[in-house]
Amino acid sequence: MQLRILSVLGEALNFGGRRMATIMRVAWLAVVLLLIVDMASVYAYLSVIAGRVITFAEVSSFLTAQQLLGRYASQGWSAHLELMLAITAASLFIQVILVSTFMAPLIRLAGLGERPGPGLVRLPFGPDQLRFIISFFLSALFVGVIILLPMMTTSFYVLKYIVAAMSETVASFPDANSLHTIKLITAEEGLVQRGAEWVFGLAVPLAAAAPFVVLTWLVTFLHFNPRNRPNATGKPNGFLRAVVSFVVVAVVFGAAFVSLRPEILQILKSASAVEAGAGGDLPSSPVNVILFLVTAGYLLVNYIYLRLYGYPGIAVCRRSLGLGGALRLSRGWNIVRIQIILLAIAGFFYILHIYIINSLFLSSLLPQVIGILYQAVLVSTKLVNSGNGADWVLPIFIWIWNGVKILVNIFWTFFSYGVLAGLYGRLYRDSEHIADAA
Repeated sequence: MQLRILSVLGEALNFGGRRMATIMRVAWLAVVLLLIVDMASVYAYLSVIAGRVITFAEVSSFLTAQQLLGRYASQGWSAHLELMLAITAASLFIQVILVSTFMAPLIRLAGLGERPGPGLVRLPFGPDQLRFIISFFLSALFVGVIILLPMMTTSFYVLKYIVAAMSETVASFPDANSLHTIKLITAEEGLVQRGAEWVFGLAVPLAAAAPFVVLTWLVTFLHFNPRNRPNATGKPNGFLRAVVSFVVVAVVFGAAFVSLRPEILQILKSASAVEAGAGGDLPSSPVNVILFLVTAGYLLVNYIYLRLYGYPGIAVCRRSLGLGGALRLSRGWNIVRIQIILLAIAGFFYILHIYIINSLFLSSLLPQVIGILYQAVLVSTKLVNSGNGADWVLPIFIWIWNGVKILVNIFWTFFSYGVLAGLYGRLYRDSEHIADAA
């Protein structure tokens, strides 16, 4: 059975909008607590970095606190790694629990039509919430153990051996007519003199990433086996499938490398992990190792992420932690359809939130409306105060303006979680249809 992309998208977005009242009733308390936890985490980070308790009395604006954290975060992570990790772990733990309190009932509503319990003040936590958390972390564990840990280990040892080899001292004879004139240079300098710096700069990094690229190709080759594609017709052609899958993996690897390279280099620069070249020069071989390995890892991580994407919703609705439903859902070309669905939702969210809500509505249309109302109220107070405007008008409208911005973004949060719950619920039902058709 094929996933119907437009139908899945429409149902997910429809659930986020049509069920807004239920979403708000179920999620409002948890969302408020999430905002408080986020705020507390930022001030806790700043306190660790500053070495003393930072409160609202010193940094009254949360936006200013976030900007300060962005400016000094690298300092905190380098000087107080354990404390920063502890704050991150505690914040993540609390946030996941809070999210599970409303995501589990919303997923069951979307997937099974089961209405959440009554009441406005709700923070339920039970087996459904626990399954949501376990399935969420189990899918992350697969990615971490199967992909990231081997990648990090390989990267560490390859970098270690490259640095050791390039730092090795060798003898050089700068005067070809005299064997008595000897100059000691590093292996890297020797390769540069012979014009063979590509050995460590390109060949070794490619060799380090090659096993993971080959593994990605093998996974792709096996994934699109005709037996994994229910509607496959014709005689299987293993050679053609191998060639096509290899070309696709190579093209995707190249595209991912080109798109990820600037971000990875920027991260390495900010973390002072390496000194990257300027002016478009090729980076040093250790940087190339990291670039190639991260790109290869990205492909494998994305594959496993897509295979297990529907797992939390299926686990909550089926009340079972079995992986069968999630793996059936993403078989064959359905994995590509899931990727298209997620890209479409991400694009819709980006355009709606960044351009329509914040750039157009909150930055242009609504300020004009509030400005007109402000002038009208100010003029009316002047009429009854002998031409003097009331002092309370401006503060009141500043509070109104900030309150509207906060409410709009909170409503956006409700809608986003609703769309995610609607998507999980629909993917659960599709997984059941696939199981029935098998």
